[in-house]
Amino acid sequence: MRIGIDVRLINPPSPGQQRYLWRLGAWLGDRGHEIHLLNVRHDDPRSGPDPQGYGSGDCLHVHRLHALSRTDLRAHVTALELDVLLLNPERSRRYRGLRPNLLRSAYGTDHYAQRLRSFRHPVAHSVQRLARETPWSRAEQRWERAFYGDGVHRPRVIAQSEYMREQIVSSYPVPEEDVHVIPNGVDLSEFSSESRLERRERARARWGIPADAPCLVLMAHNFRLKGLPRLVQALRQPTGTDRPWLLVAGSGTGRRQRRNARRWVHGAGLEDRIVFAGSVASPIDAYAAADVLVHPSWHDSFGFAVLEAMACGLPVVTTPWVGASELIESGSEELIVDPGNTIDLARAIRSALGPDGKRWGRAAAATAKRYGERDNFTAVEGVMRLAADR
Repeated sequence: MRIGIDVRLINPPSPGQQRYLWRLGAWLGDRGHEIHLLNVRHDDPRSGPDPQGYGSGDCLHVHRLHALSRTDLRAHVTALELDVLLLNPERSRRYRGLRPNLLRSAYGTDHYAQRLRSFRHPVAHSVQRLARETPWSRAEQRWERAFYGDGVHRPRVIAQSEYMREQIVSSYPVPEEDVHVIPNGVDLSEFSSESRLERRERARARWGIPADAPCLVLMAHNFRLKGLPRLVQALRQPTGTDRPWLLVAGSGTGRRQRRNARRWVHGAGLEDRIVFAGSVASPIDAYAAADVLVHPSWHDSFGFAVLEAMACGLPVVTTPWVGASELIESGSEELIVDPGNTIDLARAIRSALGPDGKRWGRAAAATAKRYGERDNFTAVEGVMRLAADR
């Protein structure tokens, strides 16, 4: 098959959605497919200099399309005569006018409506609601909706969780049989309990975390959306043990958010226990320093960090609005809480740090072994064949 995949970053430096797409493309190329990686914003500062480490050079064709007009971009992609065009519908307005036959919803629906949950202050929430009614926002929603078809054009859709499938079906006129639930997978050779324990001492020394102190990790580039304000409030409550450290791995979404994060921590009096690590090139180092992943996100279609931490043998505290919470085995449901309830969040953290934590971590690692990256790629290839046949 001739397969086109929209990628936001060239040679992404760390794991996540973008590296996943590059690795998927390389795997499909090694399977004999002709892969065209389409990039419309190669100047993103998070991009690497050149593609490397993604399979043989003749299996991936990179198209840098940022300088093309929308008309020329459409003509360029059409001329490739692709059997499959895979787009993320939420952030693909540059491709409007094209009819992709495979969608992979990686963020949310109706121009990311789910992010509204993260604005907890009534004024901020109202402002965000009003912003969704502006002509520009309405246009974004129409463009996004158009990708899902018009009754005649019916793309296949990959949802990364049952939670996301429900969001898609309730938001767009998409037949349920056209939505395929395929949970993400991780590279189990990179993320494992053995790798985490091997790096633990070095990782703690790197960030000045005492060797015997309980430690949480939060992976968050958007501090508000990933629940950092509520987590800081939860950590002010008694823990029944030594107050845990918190390692925040992620850069925040701008100076203002980073400044607000420092203010939240200062207001809680936790400056001596919370470490802002910034962007971490190897997430395994952040997991190695921790005893528990806390992922109190207001929305994640999946949440790679959850599955990565599980593969590393960490118990995970998360929320019902994180798709990967569906992978957490029965018996540890108390670790899935409403991020707005700081009492329940603090209680879940205490449980994860308590005697049951190691048992839950071992169970998490066993579960993660069923979600290897190659299994995910194989399932996606199967849906691509269905899309090409249609």
